[in-house]
Amino acid sequence: MRPDEHLGWLAAERAAFARVLRDGDLAAPVPGCPSWHLAELTAHLGAVHRWARQVVETGATASNDHPAPAGRTALADWFDEGGAALERTLRGIEPDTPCWTIAPPAVAAFWMRRQAHETSLHRWDAQSSQGTPDPIDPALAADGVAEVAEAMFPRQVRLGRQPPLTRSLRVEVPDAGAYTVAGDGTAAPGPDSQPADVTVTGPAEALLLLLWKRTTLDDPRISVTGSPAAAHAVLGARITP
Repeated sequence: MRPDEHLGWLAAERAAFARVLRDGDLAAPVPGCPSWHLAELTAHLGAVHRWARQVVETGATASNDHPAPAGRTALADWFDEGGAALERTLRGIEPDTPCWTIAPPAVAAFWMRRQAHETSLHRWDAQSSQGTPDPIDPALAADGVAEVAEAMFPRQVRLGRQPPLTRSLRVEVPDAGAYTVAGDGTAAPGPDSQPADVTVTGPAEALLLLLWKRTTLDDPRISVTGSPAAAHAVLGARITP
């Protein structure tokens, strides 16, 4: 997915989140983030938007201390302002501009992708807190599956949050590719690689939600081939933050 496509999804997903915030129950619990209500989820995403903007503008890591205001109107306005500022910053910079990032590649395009997925997943969370969420676009979800395998999981191991895995999971997204989550996440499967212990297949959205612990292997959209124990071992690990 191209940087301009990521920016388009960032705009669409933050607008969808804002609609939930304007009309939703701020005290509703968020199923995908069990310790948060909608107001706390908003405070998190709004702070992330501000932090990411500062990172892109300075090219270096920045403080994530951006407290949210209380009250629906003030919170909604604060969220809108931070998201709009992030989008303006990302649209005003070349994707290949060198920049500090949490995982390779160390260029601004990383944040275009990361913030599209951060916002999309939390839009899904926000809508889930109010009832049935809208689906995540299949192409965006497939790119999100790739991001987990290529960037988020290796980072978890690199930061010491998760030991290298002893079991392997292959994630197959029909018509979009396949990715293996194994070891420390840095070894790309080659022609002589051992088959994965287990393979999960299904629509991109279901697989993305599975990797981010928003759904389970009982989801009827997901099929499992191989060792269920291996699937539970990998998916129960801290493969995402």
